[in-house]
Amino acid sequence: TFMLMLLVIPAFVFGGLELYQRVAGGYGVGVASVDGNPITQQEWDATHRQQIEQVVAAQPGMNTAMFETPYAKYVTLERMIDERLVAAAAAKYHLSVSDEQLAQTIANIPEVAALKGADGRIDQKKYAELLRANGQTTEAFEKRIREQMTQQTVLQTLSSASGWQPAILTEQVLKPLLERREVQAAVFPASDYIAKIKPVEADLRAWHQQHQADFYTAPEQASVEYLVLDQAAIQKRHPYTEKDLQAWYVSQGKRYGQPETRRARHILILADEKADAATIAAAKQKAEDLLKELKAKPERFEELAKANSQDPGSAVKGGDLGFFDHSMMVKPFADAAFALQKNGISEVVQSRFGFHIIQLLDIKPSSAPPLSAHKAQVEADFQAERFPQFFAEDSKLFTEALAADRSNLKAAADKLGLTVQTSNAVQRQPVPGAQGVLSSGKFLQALFAPESLDKKQVIEPVSLNEHTLVAGRMVNHSPARALPFEEVKEQVSKDYVQAKAADMAKEAGAKQLQQWQAKPEAATLQQAVVVSKMQPGPFPPPVVESAFRADAAKLPAMQGVELGSFGYAIVRVNKVLPPDADSAAMQAQQAPVVLQALTQAQLQAYLDTLRQMFKIKVNVPRPEMPPELVAPRAG
Repeated sequence: TFMLMLLVIPAFVFGGLELYQRVAGGYGVGVASVDGNPITQQEWDATHRQQIEQVVAAQPGMNTAMFETPYAKYVTLERMIDERLVAAAAAKYHLSVSDEQLAQTIANIPEVAALKGADGRIDQKKYAELLRANGQTTEAFEKRIREQMTQQTVLQTLSSASGWQPAILTEQVLKPLLERREVQAAVFPASDYIAKIKPVEADLRAWHQQHQADFYTAPEQASVEYLVLDQAAIQKRHPYTEKDLQAWYVSQGKRYGQPETRRARHILILADEKADAATIAAAKQKAEDLLKELKAKPERFEELAKANSQDPGSAVKGGDLGFFDHSMMVKPFADAAFALQKNGISEVVQSRFGFHIIQLLDIKPSSAPPLSAHKAQVEADFQAERFPQFFAEDSKLFTEALAADRSNLKAAADKLGLTVQTSNAVQRQPVPGAQGVLSSGKFLQALFAPESLDKKQVIEPVSLNEHTLVAGRMVNHSPARALPFEEVKEQVSKDYVQAKAADMAKEAGAKQLQQWQAKPEAATLQQAVVVSKMQPGPFPPPVVESAFRADAAKLPAMQGVELGSFGYAIVRVNKVLPPDADSAAMQAQQAPVVLQALTQAQLQAYLDTLRQMFKIKVNVPRPEMPPELVAPRAG
């Protein structure tokens, strides 16, 4: 997959998100603005869609449900605001990228570098074709590269002006992580007390009533049906024959083969097209005089080129330009060179560089391999070229058919040869493992909209991306509901017993802790283990965290630790130990990670400063964080 933006500048700050140029005229409703410049809904949608496509391209088959939520999309908006802040700072402090820097950066992109000809110049026609194939125009692409380079300049300026000492900071950050402590523990597992719990139904019913809202509810669910118009459907609706493919292949000319190339040499007399008439006339006269000499003695071409040509790249080689195709040279020069016979010499040819005299040295005719040599690529290109037109036409038919009868999907399915798909137990947000359109939060949001739930009619078609359109209908809907005791009695019993066993373990552990604290010599603990926060050994995190909360000046120290539903532990910290060789190695290994975190913190502080300098307005509410991203409840 060709991802130019990712190749140019690594994802060093904003998670790999690209800058998107502001839409001319700022059409659409602004969802936010930075320093008075709006971010439109269209830009937001496009940026988020591009992010998802990049993830899919990098990790094919990945479930993108996590990116389809309102919260994930809002994160994209926040990153766009950060990008606009840096751009605003660059404009305020007049930081810019020169044309030479821009050209060098673009020339270093491998896909672009591959377009260089024998003279080291990039084939501009192929360059434009490469960008078009990836949905770019030359102007927009180069504008975006310049913006990213300008942002990088801002961030480099920030880094060089910071005066930080990364080695010292890294050491200070890692020191508490590498500190070692000698620890002993005694564990009181809840499992030791489960057999002692004998609940009666009244206990279970009381537990169910107390915890019903938290644990014993059935989520909102629905049965839906839907139609998908995508590339596969379009290809099925518009088949083609081998004859069609062959005809298209022939029509592509040199696209899949080698164009005719010619080797020539020239004498150039420089004359800027904006120069005064006298300067241009003098240059032309000099070229005409040289042409007279060449017509009299053509064998002197190389000698006269070395002595008179003002093209520094070729003059030393007697004017030899090597082989080139028509697109590699300016049009007047290319037209003249491709009109010559071998060894022929042209008349004086004027281009924007000046006046040329051209001698053709050799010709390599064009060559086109048979279709079979790269049929798979040709078919893919053929289908890609046909798709936009067919998709536009079929999308119109799709929308019209659905509008004609919103009670069901059958008429639209029959008209376009699509299959009505169904699914049960669909929820308002994409569930883990969801595939296809049911992993799209945008589609589900439309399905679960109040009007769709109420009328159960076909919703307006939803565009998931530039090549997928989906429509659906709510068939049945079950709101979230509390589950009655009888339906969950078995689970209630398990939960009740586990919780009560944990309580007994905590009670026994706390009692034992009091006795041992009174008589430390009586404590019977497990064998001592040396741990650190980065090497916790056999202990669960709460035990290690407790060990490092103990006051190092008051050791040995003994304290209790609740382990949630697992039970209870008594922890004794005997002493603090200096870092060992392994810790030193780990420090070296983790230093880049810590440095990156410190750099990110510095960047965040800088962005916070920019937020005070430039006015930010956000016109959409911030969604709640999805439950799966919130830390789970202890126990």
